[in-house]
Formats: sequence, structure tokens, C-alpha cells
Amino acid sequence: MSNICEILSVGTELLLGDIVNTDTAFIAGRLAALGFPSYRQTVVGDNDCRLADAIREGFSRADILILTGGLGPTCDDITKKAVADYFGVPLVMDEDAKADIENYFREMGRVMTENNLLQALVPEGSHVFPNRWGSAPGIAITKGDKTAVLLPGPPSECEPMFANEVEPWLAERSGCTLFSLNLHLYDIGESRAEAILKPIMEKAVNPSVAPYACEHEVRIRITARGKTEEECRLMCREMAETVLATEVGPYCYTESVTVWESKNAIVLKLIESLRNKKYTIGIAESCTGGMFSTRMADIPGVSDILLGGVVAYDNRIKEQVLGVPGEILEKYGAVSEECAAAMAEGVRKVTGADIAVSITGIAGPDGGTEEKPVGMVCFAVSDENGTATETARFNRKADRSKVRRLSVARAMMMLIRRLNTK
Repeated sequence: MSNICEILSVGTELLLGDIVNTDTAFIAGRLAALGFPSYRQTVVGDNDCRLADAIREGFSRADILILTGGLGPTCDDITKKAVADYFGVPLVMDEDAKADIENYFREMGRVMTENNLLQALVPEGSHVFPNRWGSAPGIAITKGDKTAVLLPGPPSECEPMFANEVEPWLAERSGCTLFSLNLHLYDIGESRAEAILKPIMEKAVNPSVAPYACEHEVRIRITARGKTEEECRLMCREMAETVLATEVGPYCYTESVTVWESKNAIVLKLIESLRNKKYTIGIAESCTGGMFSTRMADIPGVSDILLGGVVAYDNRIKEQVLGVPGEILEKYGAVSEECAAAMAEGVRKVTGADIAVSITGIAGPDGGTEEKPVGMVCFAVSDENGTATETARFNRKADRSKVRRLSVARAMMMLIRRLNTK
């Protein structure tokens, strides 16, 4: 198999802007990490003729065409038929996929209409990827030197299917094994990290080294290509030690391998740190409105350390539930390190947790003043050794949601550092 890829996203809703095309960004990043060149990305609506044209054009340039969307049970789900027509094969029923779809509806407790079984039709001769995250299976079909990979459109299905099913399949057919190790950096910008690592990146071929700017951190992805996973892991580990020996080393707070670990790196590191200390945690949130608690609760098995939290938007809740003294609110205001400290101490008392964290700030777009602008957020961490506070001033251009997300990450990092330096 040759390695030139293109991504073809199918869906009129993408063209109309009703849905942001996050599938393409995800797949493009994974292809780059795997070492597959990808030079074009195309979006086409749910139209038979235009989709057929897009498939022909894609294959005129690429060896592997990855299509997302259009695998559902409705009349506008036309991707499979278009691909089958291109390869000159009929659609046939895949019995395993049919059983999976029937089981999916049974487990959901929903009545399955007959048109749902259309999702089990696949181009004859296809390799079928099971969908453990939804109903429509993924598909790969090869004829001659051309391969089409079809994936469901919803990101909650597309992303894990590509990472867990398609990536290993592509790697196996390319005659090699690929493995990536991610180093997660906090409190350093992408440009500075790149400047430090540029001499390494320019020389690195296998494994490759590349920085990626995420919302609250920089991720350094190290990818190796070899005969076995063990060989690739060793290559990545050696390169990671080289990277960590530079000035970026002190900014690295954790590592990850899988896509899920990478997306949840900061909360996984926090949970690991809490468990290492055998600590439970209580959470007091104002401007983040429960977002910190939600991030923790998203991780399976966290109930052994997460005791509870209080969303204290109104000052009365801060006083009556968390015990924040009225004089602190009157003298310093709700957005202050003094209030944050009292909130953390209060929620630690209320929950009986070993350690507690609090967040109080101005997420915007209104409510800021010259002294306390939008984006100003105060934090506190409290345990048996006392209470520490700090203040962050996030970019005023950040929207409300982003300020809240950045605040959660900052609070988590504050906890991680406290737990790992005692």
C-alpha cells in the first residue's frame, strides 16, 4: 500500500456551517503522527453526483481516501453506495455488523426500525471495523492500489474508531508498526518550546518530534516507526529523555500514549497524584460552575477520591454553605485570594476531604472592572499544611467558555504541584 492520503468529509450540514468539522482535524493530526502524507481535505454535500466526482478526484491524487459521514440509515446517507459504485462492487449484508446493530438497540432499550439494518450493508469484499461507540460500522475496501476507509460522522464515534481500529489496520498494511509518545508541558508557549527543541526536531527523522499547541498546554509528540511496538517504544523513550534533558524538561508534568489519555492528561495526572497520596478531594467553584467536578467525574472509578463539590455562584451560598466570612466579601470581594482561601477551607470542612480547591473569578463577557478585569480568576488549595492562593489573568480576548476551561486546568495544575512537592 502506498501512503498518500486524502480526507473527504460528507455532509450538507458541514457546508452550511451547522456543524464544525472536527473529524478532519482529528484524522489529519493522527495521519501526521503516523507518518502518512496528506495533501488535500475536501467537504462535499449529500449529493450523489457531486460525491461521485469527489471520490474520483480524490483517488486521482491519493492512494488512501478516508471518508467521514453518510453511513447512517436515512436516504441522505449515500457514502457506501458511492464508494461501492466507484469500485464496481455491490452492497452486501454483513451478518456480524447486523448482529451488533440489533444488540446496540437492545442494550439501549429502543425499538429498532428496519431501515437501521441498512447500516450493516457494506461494499462486497470490505474489511469491517466494529463500532463500539455507536451503530454504523466502519469500512475499508481495497481494489488494486486504491483504498477507501469509511467512518461514521459523529466525532464521538469517528475519533475512537480511527484511533483504535483504523490506525492499527493502516500501520499493519503499511508493513511497519507506529507508536507515539506525548509529553505534556504546562506554563510554556509553543513558540518557546519549538525554539528550544528546534535543533532536535531538525535532526529527528525516526522518531520524529513535533510540538502541538493545545488550549492550556503544549504537547510534544514523539512518533517512531519500526518492526515491532517494543522497538518503537524504546526509540520514543530514548528521544523523550533527550527532549526532557533540554530546558523544556521542567515544564513536563506527565506523559500519555493513547488518544484518550492525551485528551485527559491533566485530570488523569491529578487523579494519579491524589491516589499516590491517598488523598480525597473537595471542590468549591464559582465562575466555573461545576466544570472542575465534571472533568473529574468523567473519569471512571473516581468515586474513591472525589467526595463532593459546591457550586457557589451567589455570595449567600459562599457565606451560608462554605462559611466565607461576610467581612471578607465586603472588604475584598468575591473575586479575591482571600475569598478563594475561605472557600477552599470551607469546602474541605464541609466534605471532610484531605485536600480542597476553589475557583472564583470573572469569566465575562461582563462584570469586569479596571481593578478586576474579565479573565481575572483566583484560586486556593487547602490541606492540613495550610492554604495556598494564586491569581491568574487570562487574555481578555478569551471568551467566557475558554476562561472557564483555562481556570479548571490552572486549578488542576496547582493541585498537581502541591501534591507532588510535599
